[in-house]
Amino acid sequence: MTGKREQGAGRKPDGEFSGKSAVFSTRITPELRALLEKESKETGKSLSQIVERRLHDSFETPKRLERALGAGHVRALAYMVAKIATSLEMRTGRHWHKDAFTGSALKAALNIAIHYFESRDELRVPDRLEEQAARTQAAFPSANLGNFMKDPADYGAHRGSEFVASIEYLETPDKTPNNMRRHDWLNDSNAFQSDEELLKFIMSKLRQGDEQ
Repeated sequence: MTGKREQGAGRKPDGEFSGKSAVFSTRITPELRALLEKESKETGKSLSQIVERRLHDSFETPKRLERALGAGHVRALAYMVAKIATSLEMRTGRHWHKDAFTGSALKAALNIAIHYFESRDELRVPDRLEEQAARTQAAFPSANLGNFMKDPADYGAHRGSEFVASIEYLETPDKTPNNMRRHDWLNDSNAFQSDEELLKFIMSKLRQGDEQ
């Protein structure tokens, strides 16, 4: 008898996900199919692989976003920064990281916005930092290394410097191989897979410049 395959005799599913046995089909618009086919051509992956990855990301990306950006109040801060920066760039016609006027305006706007939402309680050093400062001071009694933890401006500057150091570390030649393609760094979904991927995403958009 011809024309009938034995069960399990068909072509094995390809892609990064294993254990695929369920079949799913749906109708989509020609425009959406054209976008999927464009991505398939650019990446060398099959259309089904592209669709499966995007469906998978629709469930995983919110979890990655929360892991990368923290709790709701921290994500709200990130969205506030994005909203203000976008509004300023629309009005100046310049990117904040390429134009001194727009960058200065953004810093001033964020200062006001953060001041609006920040706590009005009496300023006091958090217990966690007090304990950490005491341990540091005990380990290095003559260096006064723990004092910066008791001043919010100094401590904030320290954390900011650590962030910049992380960026500069990833920019060293052994961390950014010459064969790395630029578009490998520009995928928003990949950006939230790990701290390193997030830093790479930031570098690709700011250090190299987003020309879009």
